[in-house]
Amino acid sequence: MRHRPKNIAGFLAALAFTLPCALLAQKDITQPGDPIIASSSNSPGSEGVANAIDGQPTKYLNFDTRTGGKPSGFVVSPSIGVTRVVGISMQSANDAPERDPKIVTLEGSNDDTITDFASGNWELIVRLDNIPAFTARFQTQTFFFDNFKPYKHYRWTVHETQTINGCCMQIAEVELLGSLLPPDVTQPGDPLIASSSNSPGSEGVANAIDGQPTKYLNFDTRTGGSPSGFIVTPSIGRTLVTGLTMQSANDAPERDPKIVTLEGSNDDTVTGWSGGNWELIVRLDNIPAYTARFQTQTFLFDNYKPYKHYRWTVLQTQTINGCCMQIAEVELLGTGAPKDVTQPGDPIIASSSNSPGSEGVANAIDGQPTKYLNFDTRTGGSPSGFIVTPSIGATTVIGLTMQSANDAPERDPKIVTLEGSNDDTVTGWTGGNWELIVRLDNIPAYTARFQTQEFYFPNRKSYKHYRWTVLETQTINGCCMQIAEVELLAVSEGADCNKARFLTQPVDTPVLSGSQATFNVVVNGPWPLQWYRNGVPIPGATQASYTTAPVTAQNANDTYSVEIVGCEMSSSVKAVIFTPSTTKSLGLSFRGSGANGAPTLMNPDDIAGVWPQAYWMNAAAAGSGSLPDYNVDPPVEVTDSDGNVSAITIDWATSGTWGSGTGNATATQRMLNGLNLDNPGGDPATVTFSNVPNGNHAVLVYVVSPPLQFQDVTYTVTGTTTQTYYIRAMNSDEYNAAPGFYRGFSSDPNNPTIANFVRFDNVRPDAGVITLSANCTTTGYDRGTGINAIQLVLNAPNPGDPPAITTQPQPTVAPEGGTARLTVVATGNNLTYQWRKDGRNLPNGGSVSGATTATLTISPFSAADEGVYSVAVFNPAGSVISRNAAVRVSKYDIRDRLVGYWKLDETGGLSAANSVTGGKPGAVNGTPSWGAGQILNAFNFDGGTYLFVPDYPVAKQAIAAAAWVNVPAGSLFADAAIIRNAQGALTVSGGAQRIVGQFEMGLVYDQDSGAVLPMAAVGIGPNVARVTASTPFPVGGWHHVAFSADGAQLRLYVDGQQVGFIDYLADINPPDIPYLSLGARLNVDSSEPPILGPDAQFPNYLLGGLDDVGLWTRSLTATEVQAIYDTGRQRRPLTDVVLQPPTTEPGRLSVSYSGGNVTVSWDRGTLQTATQVDGPWTDSNATTPLTEPATGAAKYYRTVVK
Repeated sequence: MRHRPKNIAGFLAALAFTLPCALLAQKDITQPGDPIIASSSNSPGSEGVANAIDGQPTKYLNFDTRTGGKPSGFVVSPSIGVTRVVGISMQSANDAPERDPKIVTLEGSNDDTITDFASGNWELIVRLDNIPAFTARFQTQTFFFDNFKPYKHYRWTVHETQTINGCCMQIAEVELLGSLLPPDVTQPGDPLIASSSNSPGSEGVANAIDGQPTKYLNFDTRTGGSPSGFIVTPSIGRTLVTGLTMQSANDAPERDPKIVTLEGSNDDTVTGWSGGNWELIVRLDNIPAYTARFQTQTFLFDNYKPYKHYRWTVLQTQTINGCCMQIAEVELLGTGAPKDVTQPGDPIIASSSNSPGSEGVANAIDGQPTKYLNFDTRTGGSPSGFIVTPSIGATTVIGLTMQSANDAPERDPKIVTLEGSNDDTVTGWTGGNWELIVRLDNIPAYTARFQTQEFYFPNRKSYKHYRWTVLETQTINGCCMQIAEVELLAVSEGADCNKARFLTQPVDTPVLSGSQATFNVVVNGPWPLQWYRNGVPIPGATQASYTTAPVTAQNANDTYSVEIVGCEMSSSVKAVIFTPSTTKSLGLSFRGSGANGAPTLMNPDDIAGVWPQAYWMNAAAAGSGSLPDYNVDPPVEVTDSDGNVSAITIDWATSGTWGSGTGNATATQRMLNGLNLDNPGGDPATVTFSNVPNGNHAVLVYVVSPPLQFQDVTYTVTGTTTQTYYIRAMNSDEYNAAPGFYRGFSSDPNNPTIANFVRFDNVRPDAGVITLSANCTTTGYDRGTGINAIQLVLNAPNPGDPPAITTQPQPTVAPEGGTARLTVVATGNNLTYQWRKDGRNLPNGGSVSGATTATLTISPFSAADEGVYSVAVFNPAGSVISRNAAVRVSKYDIRDRLVGYWKLDETGGLSAANSVTGGKPGAVNGTPSWGAGQILNAFNFDGGTYLFVPDYPVAKQAIAAAAWVNVPAGSLFADAAIIRNAQGALTVSGGAQRIVGQFEMGLVYDQDSGAVLPMAAVGIGPNVARVTASTPFPVGGWHHVAFSADGAQLRLYVDGQQVGFIDYLADINPPDIPYLSLGARLNVDSSEPPILGPDAQFPNYLLGGLDDVGLWTRSLTATEVQAIYDTGRQRRPLTDVVLQPPTTEPGRLSVSYSGGNVTVSWDRGTLQTATQVDGPWTDSNATTPLTEPATGAAKYYRTVVK
């Protein structure tokens, strides 16, 4: 009998290294060096049998299988032990295709030893007849099949080659795909219920799972009797059982089981043998008679659904007898319940961008109740959904969950398909090679909002990409499809310790005495977890959150931690009994409504806020209201942080309610999830406190915007004086990636701080009144941003100045294998740093160093390191987060991904050549006019002519364009297009009437000043990122304009200098239209069929000259834009730009000591100094050599090449 782990930690260790049968991405159970026996030695010296399992494209060739010959192959005994094989992959070898296998058998044996190819006891597992001909050398074909029996040895035999030939059989590699047997999910002490108590005193039901050869005997199953067995509830939680073992007991064989059923239940509790809701998992009929006492038989079966409880029932014994049923031991073989293989931030492609601004596709896998809505799936519409590529790699998905969203039930999915692809990359919704995994027809109607339904299905094949498609909604409607969350479920094979890590650690959690604390972690994959209390595993605590028993003085010193099983242990934390401050405060949380998980209510014992307090008040789900509110039952009073009624009153007036999408799992998430709006263009939102006692108070305002919104908000507090702060509000995508409070304190409207709270100190009420106003100033999004929660802290101590970032990290490029550095400069006392990649905290290790210093270094830098980076800076008074900075690999070649280049140097004709190989020229529509330009010739637009480019390679992650423009003074009195991919207005969503465009660059006419302002915009997800310069574009001569969108910012340049930027986070949308227009805005008219031409209402004709137009499907650095401008000023084309990669060889540094002085010399780079060897490092302005006294504290020197 197999060894049973004696405790939960042992079970989890076993689980971490065991694969469940047929459910994971199946792996080869053989490895180089496993014992292998050839069918014969009739092979060339260098092409022997070991090559068949060496993991290389070397060849195993055997001359036996040829004209008039015989089968050939090998026997292999996997060194990992007994396994279950459910698939084979075979790779063709380098030589003649006729030698490839055509008919193959795989057999299994459980003999103790196998000594040669022809001996032993073998059972056929599968016969593969007529294997398709391999279409290339070193091509791999994979075959899956049913097999429910484990074996020690396998015999692979080729009976016939693709063409019977006079030579041989050949194969490059054979992989046997399968797994070890999963462990027993039960353990001694798990809750058990016997079918009856009709057992001898020493042979009760607990013996059945005690890990010993003790006996469970029940007298019910005998002549004229009834079935017997037990119910067990594994303490590890829900499990997926795919096998069982049964060990015969010591006594008469006729008592052994012959017919057994195993059922599962997901009821919350099961209290009796005959009660509950049960589903049959397997029925084992005619179990072979045991040939010995304490013999174990193993049975494997397909099961794709996890359960909380199992009922094992013996319906008949081997011989109907007058005594009983007996069993020594039962093991239920399985794993933890399947987990979601996706995580927030995984690459995801929407079926289209036809979604509201804050309800884009990323919401479908963000782990929050935010909503993905797509207008395509409606009356007369088309299917919608998404493609996701799990970042953990290929997975075998056997289930999915779908959570309904907040709005109308008719929008919920009714018919859904899930497909898989193993293409190397998938770039668009309609491209790629896809295989149907499952079609779910007639999904039951959801009975509540934010309800989750689970679906499981047989699937043995692993895939890299998944396409989830809604073919029909519950009711065909005029709106859309909506979903809150989709999870793709697979069984975790245990953690890959090279990948597995914590993205967020548990933290000490304050609680009121007698309340429960909840700890949460986020990990970067579906890894098995185990929580510990005081170093001891907690039974059943295997999820990403754990809620304690009520916390009292008796258990307040307990410590909690969580392990990624087999890999990493988290930091230890405690539940801390909260002692309210003697400084009183009032906290008001806006519950919100409408979307993204709102409305959300805080609990009375929730402790939240930068100024921690309990007894938060929940504002009514209305744009305007007041407290106390005596018009509801029960009445709502204004209460302070002690839960006492306060005389202060609160009134608010806002643009309406919404949800931000932070979730509701923690007190802080609940505080931030509801949102009262200030929509741009209207009156500011206000919150007014009245009857406030005199004193120096603090007002803290919390804000998290809905997903994908990047909006500036002005907050002003008025008492006896007025204070104003300007922030760019964090959105929930940014917040959820690395939760924390980040303070906004900029007094410069042109330089807002990225923040999710502002704090006003020394606020004195004016006649008892303090008023807070919120004014959202950024337009172009689905809705505004305003106030999620607010605190009034009476006579608050001033915490001092938080950090201030004076120099933001800048977008950076580096050569493949080179060094990328990002630096932030901040002021403040006792600063600490934490760099992030794609919103997640970045640890040191591998190529990353300086992750907790002011300078982040990535060396060597590779494509895997590309991403969007930022840094959080902390001190005791608060924290601040930097702007995002994209970091990319560069080839330092201006022609790299230059997909369109129209020099416009022609002297006549109706075509503008595209200098990029294979690029489409621009066709003149109107009157051609060519003349002198900035670089040789240019095209002169007359206000009624444009250039049409029928097609171009579209951008995905980044895009840039540049051009020289000459606008005569006083010639433009309307907007003018320079280059664009758009039809009508640049649009990405909004129902049926929309054509998705990718970008535009042009000039905007300012009606008030009569000036023209440069502008650029890109379509990103369901939004348009648009930047317009505040300074006029120079007229009356040639000037350069360019834009670059890199995944973090859209930046606009004039004459080599940045004149504006805007933050965003998304890929560039694939367009619905293939063409470009230069010099005009195009649209279709209302004729049938529609005719494409200048927009009838807003043609946006350019009047003036255009020269040297370039388009890239990558971003341009500021250095590149400046170089293009400088080169053009010399009247040379942009392709003359020469970019120099940085010197990556480190400089030489020497230090000498003499006469009490230290002299430092270096040959290149910038000298940096630090007081500790691991930094933080500060640039020195010194030049070599530097001599300074060797006094005081230790000092360290280094040089860096920037």
